[in-house]
Amino acid sequence: MSDERVDESAAKLDSAELFSLLGRAHTLNILCEIVIKSDPPIRFNQLQERIDVSPNTLSRRLEELVDTGFLVRNSYDEIPPRVEYEPTEKLYALEPTFLEVEKWLTEYGDDEEFVLIDER
Repeated sequence: MSDERVDESAAKLDSAELFSLLGRAHTLNILCEIVIKSDPPIRFNQLQERIDVSPNTLSRRLEELVDTGFLVRNSYDEIPPRVEYEPTEKLYALEPTFLEVEKWLTEYGDDEEFVLIDER
């Protein structure tokens, strides 16, 4: 197994970088799928099935999230190759924020597709 850990001090973001990352297409959906809706670890193919996103975009977003310390990427030397992603403490620390955003959107928002918690 290959484990790609990120040096937490190197992965610190200022507020502009954080909001830029979270504002990129599909990033919030990926994070919420991993930390709230799924039972980690989650595989690349599982994410792709659950989120309507191209493989290239999903790969880029996951790489950015690993590089910034929100996810850990575990790859296994198997055939076919298996890659799993797990949330870090850094991502789990944002879970209450995601839930508050959902509450806010329920009351004030106009985005019926933004549902963090569903009845799975």
